[in-house]
Amino acid sequence: MTTKKQAREQTSAARDALSLSELAALSDAVERRLFEFPPFSRATFPMFFVSFRSEILTEGMIKNSLSSGKRVAIPVTKIKEREMVPSELKDFDSELAEGAYGVPEPKPEFLRPVSPLELDFVAMPGLAFDRSGNRLGYGGGFYDRFVSRLRPGVPLVAIAFSFQLLDSVPTGEHDRKIDAIVTESETLVFNPAMTA
Repeated sequence: MTTKKQAREQTSAARDALSLSELAALSDAVERRLFEFPPFSRATFPMFFVSFRSEILTEGMIKNSLSSGKRVAIPVTKIKEREMVPSELKDFDSELAEGAYGVPEPKPEFLRPVSPLELDFVAMPGLAFDRSGNRLGYGGGFYDRFVSRLRPGVPLVAIAFSFQLLDSVPTGEHDRKIDAIVTESETLVFNPAMTA
């Protein structure tokens, strides 16, 4: 059985091995699939994470969502309180600076906190996933705590590369399953309500 540490190391190494052009091409392919996925195309106020290091590139997804008329939130991490607050982003190029853990977050003058209850789609980051809808995050538990504050039924959809999909990932009792995962090569739906 793979441990959480081994699974994180395996997928991190594979992600870090991508060239910038491979990272961009794979991210574009995921974006095309995501924008065709009905739960996302119906959404009016999705939350995206802002990519960091070798994570799937979300800049294009965020900009294209904004230009299509969607409102977009991104997470602001409050390390002391161990919580995430969604903040509305209006201009990707001018509003961000390095924030908690080095991840881009809104500059103080562009903080626009919104209630998690306003969101109608959450793009989930993670290091590894499996075909049962289990997600292995970075270990801080920020997303697991955050999703409990959403309205029931809001789609939790991982966006990731196909090599981040493992046969199984180790999970704990507090780990929340995802509803679907969109990779560059397939869209897997784990929650039947997502296809309605």
